[in-house]
Amino acid sequence: MSLIQQALEKTSRVQETRTANPSPAPKVYERDPMGAALEQELTQVQQSYARRRKFYWKISLGVLAVFFVAGLSYVGIRSSHSVAKVSSGTVTSHAPLRIFSGTLYRLTGITSADGKSMAVINDQIVSVGDPLSGKAMVKAIGNGEVRLDVQGREIKLTL
Repeated sequence: MSLIQQALEKTSRVQETRTANPSPAPKVYERDPMGAALEQELTQVQQSYARRRKFYWKISLGVLAVFFVAGLSYVGIRSSHSVAKVSSGTVTSHAPLRIFSGTLYRLTGITSADGKSMAVINDQIVSVGDPLSGKAMVKAIGNGEVRLDVQGREIKLTL
């Protein structure tokens, strides 16, 4: 055999082994040591940022949950301490009472002078038979309570 044929056979065998086991191309940061350091630093910064962002979301959801529970508690307290109690057609109030006429009635005091009972309702001194805001009339003043007639309904205000 000639030297040329031997050289051709040798190069074809080398090419066959190269195509059978192709080696992957080196990554950019593997070729450049400075690029590898930058790549690692960038990865660490991104992971730190992701952890911080997750933490802020948890804090935000916690604060939102606290406000939600506080709102529910407030609504529950407000509904359990009702402004008026209705029993057999008479409304009893321990706080200012907004009647169906739209007027707010607040009893702040009851006194008796010269045998005549008087009450302080909405910072106005009234006695039996006096009108209140045009739609109500004082029906009776008793010990710790005042009865009003509001558009045909009897309302009981207590101190």
